[in-house]
Amino acid sequence: MVFVTDRIRSQAQSQSQPLLSRFAFQPAEVSAHLKACIRSQDAVIDRLESQLNVISAGLNDRRRPLLSALFIGATGVGKTEMVRQVAQAIHGRSDAFCRIDMNTLAQSHYSAAITGAPPGYVGSKENLSLLNEELISGTSSRPGIVLFDEIEKADHSVVLSLMNILDNGTLKLASGQKSISFTNTLVFMTSNVGSRFAESLRWLDSVPGVNRSGLYKRALERHFNTEFINRIGIVEYFSALTTDDMPDLVEGLEKSLNAQLKRHNTSIELEPAVRDFIVTTSGFRKYGARAIERRFRDLVVTEVARYLTSHYEDINIHLQGVLSDRRITLLPVSLAETHSEFPSEPEFTPKSPKAT
Repeated sequence: MVFVTDRIRSQAQSQSQPLLSRFAFQPAEVSAHLKACIRSQDAVIDRLESQLNVISAGLNDRRRPLLSALFIGATGVGKTEMVRQVAQAIHGRSDAFCRIDMNTLAQSHYSAAITGAPPGYVGSKENLSLLNEELISGTSSRPGIVLFDEIEKADHSVVLSLMNILDNGTLKLASGQKSISFTNTLVFMTSNVGSRFAESLRWLDSVPGVNRSGLYKRALERHFNTEFINRIGIVEYFSALTTDDMPDLVEGLEKSLNAQLKRHNTSIELEPAVRDFIVTTSGFRKYGARAIERRFRDLVVTEVARYLTSHYEDINIHLQGVLSDRRITLLPVSLAETHSEFPSEPEFTPKSPKAT
């Protein structure tokens, strides 16, 4: 008779094989993609990778969502962008998730937008809901993803409607005729609660040993019921962006703009002084990455658009962005001229063999 323990022991002694998971994504690859796109949040990404490893190994609680995570922190630090990049890494599309903007559900009667209309009300038979069941359900090899964005702005009754999702992975619509399963879903939530209070105490950053994450977590506990917080799998704090992160962010915006300019046969390159000017005049310390994006759009994208509309006959143009009198000036350089400065090596033509 062969006991189970003997079989396990013999398998352990044999050559180890990679874990076969029903999911097509690799947690390490997702983590690497996130670290390449999201700045200053490596600790959050490492924690997320650990949870994805549990999911990939099939060790998660199958009665609940695959993952429930709440991201807290100031505005513009990458909370929503993190979810977009998770969707990009898993599904190959940054919009492959169901997003519910909770700030549109600020009144109690808007809870029907998620749970559907109760019996006897208009729409109860149609089971109408803001939730996209296809994006939430996912597939056998790729989990669905849902984002409840800025949950602190929704009415309390709306937030309570999420408790069944977190507790048993199912949302039963108010009509009682249909339910939506979240057991194959990554559930993300974001919140800016506590950001105003933390902003007023920014001077604490200079005090050794003071952790700003505690301010946000205490504000979270004051705003939401303990029973709701207790049902969330992980609560992660997003640290504020630093000055060192900004050049990389501007460079990323520049690459994104160049990708759009390909169809115009145009490219752009900003000198370091321009990138520094965008950062220093953006107000990113208060408004985060969105301030950099707005400043880049106002100073660079608008100038590029103005040049394209007034020089539409030009082709193969490279634009150099330089700083002059606190203004960004675009200097056009023909790509043909650029290539002519570096003449190509003469082609090698093999000689015909001499007749013997």
